[in-house]
Amino acid sequence: MGGPQALVGWVAALIIVVADGLVWSELGAAMPGSGGSYQYLREGFGRERWGRLVAFLFIWQFILSGPLEIASGYIGFARYLRYVWPGVTQGGTIAVAMAVGALNIALLYRRIESIGKLTVSLWIGTLVTTAAVVVTGLARFDPAIAFDVPPGSFSFSIGFLFGLGAASRVGIYDYLGYYNVAYIGDEVKDPGASSPVDPDQRRRRRGDLPRDEPLDHRVVSWREFVPASAHPDSDFIVSTFMERVYGARVATLFTALVLWTAFGSVFALLLGYSRIPYAAAVDGTFFRAFARVHPTKRFPHVSLLLIGGIAIAPARSRWAW
Repeated sequence: MGGPQALVGWVAALIIVVADGLVWSELGAAMPGSGGSYQYLREGFGRERWGRLVAFLFIWQFILSGPLEIASGYIGFARYLRYVWPGVTQGGTIAVAMAVGALNIALLYRRIESIGKLTVSLWIGTLVTTAAVVVTGLARFDPAIAFDVPPGSFSFSIGFLFGLGAASRVGIYDYLGYYNVAYIGDEVKDPGASSPVDPDQRRRRRGDLPRDEPLDHRVVSWREFVPASAHPDSDFIVSTFMERVYGARVATLFTALVLWTAFGSVFALLLGYSRIPYAAAVDGTFFRAFARVHPTKRFPHVSLLLIGGIAIAPARSRWAW
């Protein structure tokens, strides 16, 4: 939308995901177990009638859509790394994305108890990063810059509707992640009490702000990054902001925190998504091999390797960059 009016799209996205998060919390508490959407579709449409067909269709489209979602996080991680490694080639960026994917699989290839400890560590890093951005931003908030709306920005037109839809789409994408616990209900103690009660923000995955979102900070105006195609620094808005406030050293440290939170997001995604083929295989609507669990660590290792491997593949494609 090319200005602060893009926040309208983010408000619309917030309303949508709050409602969706409440739906997920009810479903997760009522039908705890692994699989999330797969289980809800199976039960909602009738377990032995249409539900079997709908769940079957869901698992096959998910085999592509789920890993692509994770892959976008790997690509976002590698692209953001360019702030501290500006000379990296495209081949190097691809290698970084693939290495992050391989590391993600390796860290999840263990018992759920160990994964819980890793998740807490990633969560703490996310809270520190988020708090740093919020506190610094509020301390330097300038309404004159934050709401520097271009003339005619709210004129009702087809272009405005398309812009609102695009901003809402990005907002929903970045808010996602609140439902992840619903995918691992079989491995959670008291899953009914652990299900989400409100949405979590997955903007932590990318670490940077969407390119059409305004900046509410006195030291950085949104006009410095629009259009994004003419401003390479638009990929590193948060780090650029921290650099102007605290200097290059602090910005470099903060970039590491951004990457930490970005990895935390894809870590949680692969953890949850790897349980969906497993749940379908146990239910008899997917290949039996994916119902296997590790003989000693007791987690669905075949399903993890499938989703994790497919998620790495798009990072090798130059069209993704």
